[in-house]
Amino acid sequence: MVRKSSNTSIPRDDSPCFYKVIFDPHVEELRIPPEFVKHITNEATETTILKGPSGKYWNMKLREDEEGLFLSAGGWKKFAREQQLEEGDFLLFQYDGNITFHVRIFNKNGLER
Repeated sequence: MVRKSSNTSIPRDDSPCFYKVIFDPHVEELRIPPEFVKHITNEATETTILKGPSGKYWNMKLREDEEGLFLSAGGWKKFAREQQLEEGDFLLFQYDGNITFHVRIFNKNGLER
């Protein structure tokens, strides 16, 4: 489900964040860095939300196994496709502490979309 919000609030400056460089824009799912997982385990949820630069929301299922915690295939693939992610894009994921990640996307040239 995709929602659009008129609220373009940005998380606090001290919100935990991580980044990912896109090497393969067609990857099935995205692994959350193991060191970052400690920030989200308290919610004990199986879903999260990505808020893109446009203000749209994407509901994501989380999948956990022995290799880590992942943004699952269906939601992640849809997000990547709709954001037209390309090899070399830099994504900054800022976590608001309430199951939402605010995603900022930078092109290869270093400029934010």
